[in-house]
Amino acid sequence: MGKLFEGLEQIEAVREHLSGDSFMSGLFLGHANFELLLPPDEPPEEKAEGLAYCEKIEAFLKAHVDPDEIERSAKIPQHVLQGLLDLGAFGMKIPKKYGGLGFSHTNYGRVLTVIASWNNILSLTVAVPQSIGIGMPILLYGNEAQKDKYLPLVARKEITAFALTEPETGSDAANVQTEAVIDSDGENFIINGEKLWCTNSPIARYLTLIARVPARKQIAAHGDTVWHPTQAGAPFDACIHTAFILDMLTPGVTVKQRCQFEGCRGIENGHLTFEAVKVPKENVIGELGKGLKYALSILNLGRAISVPAICLGMAKQAWQPTLDRANTRITFGQSLGTRQTQQVRVGEMATNLFAMEAMCERVWQMADHKNYDLRIEAAITKIFCSEQSLQFLNDAQVIFGGAGYETADSKRFRGQPAFGMEQLVRDATMYRIGEGATDILRPYVAREGLNHHLEQIKPLFDENSSFAQRRQHIFKLLRNYPGWYLAQWWPRGLPDNPAFSATRVRKNLSYIERTSRKLARHIFYAMLICRESMRDDQGRQNRIEQVGEELFTIAMVTLHADSINRPYAHELCDEFVRCSRRRIRHLLNALLYNDDAARAKIGKKGIEGNYHDLSNGIIKRGLDDYPKTPYKED
Repeated sequence: MGKLFEGLEQIEAVREHLSGDSFMSGLFLGHANFELLLPPDEPPEEKAEGLAYCEKIEAFLKAHVDPDEIERSAKIPQHVLQGLLDLGAFGMKIPKKYGGLGFSHTNYGRVLTVIASWNNILSLTVAVPQSIGIGMPILLYGNEAQKDKYLPLVARKEITAFALTEPETGSDAANVQTEAVIDSDGENFIINGEKLWCTNSPIARYLTLIARVPARKQIAAHGDTVWHPTQAGAPFDACIHTAFILDMLTPGVTVKQRCQFEGCRGIENGHLTFEAVKVPKENVIGELGKGLKYALSILNLGRAISVPAICLGMAKQAWQPTLDRANTRITFGQSLGTRQTQQVRVGEMATNLFAMEAMCERVWQMADHKNYDLRIEAAITKIFCSEQSLQFLNDAQVIFGGAGYETADSKRFRGQPAFGMEQLVRDATMYRIGEGATDILRPYVAREGLNHHLEQIKPLFDENSSFAQRRQHIFKLLRNYPGWYLAQWWPRGLPDNPAFSATRVRKNLSYIERTSRKLARHIFYAMLICRESMRDDQGRQNRIEQVGEELFTIAMVTLHADSINRPYAHELCDEFVRCSRRRIRHLLNALLYNDDAARAKIGKKGIEGNYHDLSNGIIKRGLDDYPKTPYKED
């Protein structure tokens, strides 16, 4: 069953079962535990500390950072980076005993949102070291010597980065080819290979590097696997993924290129090569063979905070300018804001912005409560905020019209407000890709939604089990499944908790409870209908995730609206729930009955070249017909 999802087989091999409480795992099973959505209240002194720091950051940004200059020059000035280092902005998640600020996840998210509302590239630059740079891997998996040496450096002095992706390896992270081989004296690893799209690498001092280590396997007395690296040319059992601390000043490390993108022009993103780079064995983070698991674990939590915070900050940045445009732009004697088309658009924007805010704030609080396992919730939060922010900004650009397509500098030339609407749209596209693309995360979430059934039928696919063992397991399934299935038709009451006492809250959560059981039944039906073909049926996998995403967001919005003192909160909540329920009805129907196969058949033919003459009438060029060598200056 590890090969259920095509393209995710090796990622599945390092997947861990949920180790803590997860609301979404219960929801997919038809047994949502709403108590898990009520993390402890944020301590007032902790909140005050975060808000005070946000004011300090805001003052620094206004006084020292010109966002338009970063966009114009595609470079963050060194004085800005140094100023943020001095303020401790790169060490928000580092404990105070190592010189960091020791912030909660909630305060960290607050600060990133503020920075992103001024310049999202700067927020990304600050977030990367604290999500996937060397700080978190060392803090979570490093030894005391590594913590004492490196954490004070990354808290206040040095910028760090993360090196996983390679030219031929993207979301299939397990297929990295960069290799680290132990030398003859057993004291150093010699690393050769290359990494691509490594954010912050051109300005970083240290990297978290994931590389393959040829190693022999040994089974310890307690049954665990222990790996021992082998020298070049020696036999080995496997190449195991291992995490290293890499000093960028080490001989053999080369930044071959600073990559350029559609947006995010100030980002420092590099293509790196490693030629006989010597890394001391003391720079291995944690255990040999655990590097990919460490990387994915850190990414899982980072998805809940950094990208959602940046997306929220960008959307909030565009909100007031969009309202100003709608109220002041006069066409045919009327302002845009008086026209129903734009009122509907602004209404959708307000509703979705409120939902993004609700999702972020409550998930951040859940992340601060250590008993939760937020892998599924984090992935959903990242998907929702990245997709909704892009839609939000696209809608804002429509309201701006031509002024939304024109650059800030061009408008400034005529004395108009230099608001970079088009830049926000270009930049937002990246956040649906970074830290897990939407099309990768949706099957990842669906895997958890299907987990109960996969675990139940797993023995049937065990090649080592006998026919008698498989027959015995079939009888076991026949005994257990009827009771589980019948339970999905039986209503479960809400917990007796004051937080759920309000009529509107009880109504919405009761809807989630009913629909959760319906989703569980539909997942079961889909498994029966598709059986082994479910492996490749990404349309159904995506719908499982999307229904779960909708239900999770309804819960977040409902509880958020009931906990804040804003006169419009319930109005926006009701509108989101109304629209979400309509989407859920469509998704549940399409989970069982859809035309995906017909469309996929056409797409397959297109990929195979059956429709090649659709490009007739132009100067035809395939991908390989475009230049592959850099331009040479005269």
